[in-house]
Amino acid sequence: MVRICVCIALVCCFCVALPAEQVTLKNGDRVTGTIVSMDGKKLTVKTDYAGAITIDRDAVAQFSSQQPMVVTKTDKQVVTGAVNTQDSSVVVNGASGAQTIPLTDVAIIRSPADQAAYEKSLHPGFLEGWGGGGNFGLGLARGNSDTTNVALGFNADRKTTTDEWSIVATSLYSTSTANNVTTPSANNFFGAIRYDRNLTKRLFAFGLFGGGYDHLQLLDERLSPSGGLGFHVIASKTTTLDVLGGIGYTYENYSTGLVNNFINATVGEQFGHNFTPSTAITESLYFFPYLNDAGNYRGAFNFGVASKFYRALTWNLNFGDVYNSVPVPGKRDNDLQLTTGLGITFGAKPK
Repeated sequence: MVRICVCIALVCCFCVALPAEQVTLKNGDRVTGTIVSMDGKKLTVKTDYAGAITIDRDAVAQFSSQQPMVVTKTDKQVVTGAVNTQDSSVVVNGASGAQTIPLTDVAIIRSPADQAAYEKSLHPGFLEGWGGGGNFGLGLARGNSDTTNVALGFNADRKTTTDEWSIVATSLYSTSTANNVTTPSANNFFGAIRYDRNLTKRLFAFGLFGGGYDHLQLLDERLSPSGGLGFHVIASKTTTLDVLGGIGYTYENYSTGLVNNFINATVGEQFGHNFTPSTAITESLYFFPYLNDAGNYRGAFNFGVASKFYRALTWNLNFGDVYNSVPVPGKRDNDLQLTTGLGITFGAKPK
């Protein structure tokens, strides 16, 4: 008799320990597991037999969870407690009692662990959340002609729900040797740092600092800070398009002794699209008309493709065009640059 009582007690304990979270679909199927999150489109359930399962919200008839869940309403209020659906509402059984919330007023439901991760993502440390990569191209020829070509590139991006940092840098160095005389055919470096701060969902303020040199253009130094407002025309997970405008300052120092100080307008657009999780393109166009020198301006266009082919290794192709309407005497107003090579990525996606 004692053994029978012990067995019954063990069975009861085991039943209590069974997962109590269950999802019933409109077609009658049932999924048992741990509810991870639910938004207006998807319900995610972690199961022991199939890992995480994502279910269309419209296919769900009802669900329940005895573990505490964090329910965020559309008015940003947060309620915590065990949840279950009842008709077109969610019942949250919290410490202060049951609260019935219409499904239309529910923005998202998360597990405590997912909620903690989400809140941390809102305020990451400055060294967290970066993604991007670098590329390297090398060309050598020895024999009847001696040439060396080195192309370097780097980009990094850190985006949160409130702001974004982006860094880009490119460099091209090329020499040829004939009759024991080495002549550079390219020697330049250009880089930019941009910071965006969201003012609304679409509107943002930006600060942009660019600089570099181009010895073949006799440009020893160019520094150009600017700032203004921008607009997120497209802001989806796979495609982004920003347009912006503002005002800035340009300082140029040439090896001829020429020094320029310009007040410039800043007009630009920046586009990005991820075709797949491993392949992305980026494109940007900036126009800088000088306000204190009518008819003088410069522009910069960049286009890049990055495709990941093995772990963090990528193949990269970059095309750039820098235009200066009034170059120093004897120099052309347009510089084109095409580079390709291998690269390495870090973070979530190639840029």
